[in-house]
Amino acid sequence: MTTAVTSSDRRRWRGPKFALAIPSIIWYLLFFVIPILFIVVYSFGTKDASKLLPVDLGKLTTDNYSEVFDETFFKTFKSTLRIAIVATLLCLAIGLPVAYFAAFKVSEKWRATILALVVIPSFTSFLIRTVSWRIPLAPNGEFSRWLSDLGIVGDRGIQLLETQMAVQIAIVYNYLGFMILPLFVALDRIDVRMREASKDLGAGRIATFFGVTLPLAGPGIVAGVLLTFIPMCGDYVTATVLGGAKGNMIGSMIASQFSQAQNWPLGSAMAILMIGAVLLALTVGALVVWIVPWLLRVAQPVTQAVRRSMHARTTARVRHERVEQSRRFDGMKLSMGAWAVLVLLFMFIPIALVFRHSFNGGSSFSIWSGETSVKWWGELFDGGVAWAMLIRFFVITAGALLLRRVLNKVGVGSKRLLNWLGALGFIAAFVVNGLLTDWYREIFDFTGIGDAIRNSFVAAFGATVIAVVLGGLSGVALARRPGVWTKIFMAIVFLILVTPEVMDAIALVTWFQRVQDVPVLGYLFQNGIGPFSGGMHKLWVGQSLYASAVVTLIVRARLAGLDESLEEAAADLGATPARAFRQITLPLISAALIASGLLSFTLCLDNAVISTLVSEAGSTTFPVALLGATKSTIKPFWGVGAVMLFAMTMAALAFVAVVLRRSGESSSDIAATLAGG
Repeated sequence: MTTAVTSSDRRRWRGPKFALAIPSIIWYLLFFVIPILFIVVYSFGTKDASKLLPVDLGKLTTDNYSEVFDETFFKTFKSTLRIAIVATLLCLAIGLPVAYFAAFKVSEKWRATILALVVIPSFTSFLIRTVSWRIPLAPNGEFSRWLSDLGIVGDRGIQLLETQMAVQIAIVYNYLGFMILPLFVALDRIDVRMREASKDLGAGRIATFFGVTLPLAGPGIVAGVLLTFIPMCGDYVTATVLGGAKGNMIGSMIASQFSQAQNWPLGSAMAILMIGAVLLALTVGALVVWIVPWLLRVAQPVTQAVRRSMHARTTARVRHERVEQSRRFDGMKLSMGAWAVLVLLFMFIPIALVFRHSFNGGSSFSIWSGETSVKWWGELFDGGVAWAMLIRFFVITAGALLLRRVLNKVGVGSKRLLNWLGALGFIAAFVVNGLLTDWYREIFDFTGIGDAIRNSFVAAFGATVIAVVLGGLSGVALARRPGVWTKIFMAIVFLILVTPEVMDAIALVTWFQRVQDVPVLGYLFQNGIGPFSGGMHKLWVGQSLYASAVVTLIVRARLAGLDESLEEAAADLGATPARAFRQITLPLISAALIASGLLSFTLCLDNAVISTLVSEAGSTTFPVALLGATKSTIKPFWGVGAVMLFAMTMAALAFVAVVLRRSGESSSDIAATLAGG
């Protein structure tokens, strides 16, 4: 016995607790911490256009911060904060009833349906959702003409495009789903007995909501605010597409200082002040969240006395009222259901317009010609190749599903293999199509958009692989090897999540130019390796930062809820750490890795900010190409590409849901995963 224990102890891992997180630590230091620190340093430099890096650090000064607060910048700065704060409050006010209705008023089946209807538009391409608002907001569009015919607006139609109002509407729409998901998760996890106890003490619906439900939903509200307010502050895509000169936001102004004016010191000072404003707003919000419970605790003796007096005379009345309420029609449930339907319709209308306008017979994506045509689908797709590919996909996938049904009835094969047979059939169909033809090149007949879509998939796939490897290892380390290092590492992950994406993008742009003389990194980001250009490698790095942080949180949450006894038993039986990880830990987190990987893929496929600033010629992605197309008349074939990306995103999300369902996750757990863990 002693010998066995001694042998087991020798096999235990004796390295540092953060060993599995070392790749992530190096990655974050190299491509997040150091680039951000250089932005801080640049903000104290002076502009020198004669240099490749247009910054002179020989004489440090604070003049850039003084110059920032001129009238133009300060006006845009205040406008950005106002738009972000108003949009966050509107998302909270609109989304809270929907989340409450899904959590408390419907069955599990309808709950899953509502969440699916929230997720679908939320994970559709951000840029496509933004561009789609040009359809109803166009002054000469159908909606404008309809309002003009009703006499609501004048003959000139609605004049919302290229205004702050257009930016405000679209920014609420784009981030609404990311407020609903964490709110639902928080509400769904509230113990029903807490609400029932409040009602037993004589509290009505309103008192129960404000006294019990809302305080317990506090973490969901905080998460929703973080997921909406922070990216809103750095969003410049919405302002670029819909705002014009009147709807400018601070993100686009910062980007212009780096890409057009080449004034890196001034742009760096703007970026630092934007980060400071975001952190200040979050600090104020945290203080409010802390002060409200404190005030409730101070008033607790008074409220307890009121509750005791109410309880003494209302217990019998409450029972009688419950019987009466069960007999009466629940008007509150009906009104909340109607509101949820309206919100879901609001979220789907732009997507439906994109699908419809992909069949527009005219030459403009935004203006409906009155005629339906498939000519633009022919512009993008080679019909013969596309139909052959679809038929092969259908035959092979259907054959795999039929084989699974037959083997399941006969009782042949393991249950795990049968469950994955459909997915294996889909992968086989993909491989067979690639082997038989060069379909992935021939299917896109229109060169510009075809190359952009291919680049989007290559960039998203590469960034996803990096994110899953880094996030998976660091998630395991956080859950199984905690220590002092955990707080520091989680602080870096939190900073990655809360830093506006435009800040990451400009930090990487400046950093890639600085490291081009470094032997390995310079060659990697200039010449590239193999068939991929240096611009594609830059996209992999930039898109993997946020995605790997999301994977880390999901894997950590998954392992934290699982017992360590299996891994400890493997070590006690003499398994090496590598073998225990391969045979025990990896199967335990396989569902989380697959789900977070597909979620990362959808996030990277949709990335517009980093792709716009980091991509180069030859690595232009679909969002970058579409953003460039918005500067002139958008052709309907862009809608065709948007529909295709939408279908691929939905397939990935559906696969995520299936994987999580089969691993025993509830609707709340799936919503938590899609909200980032």
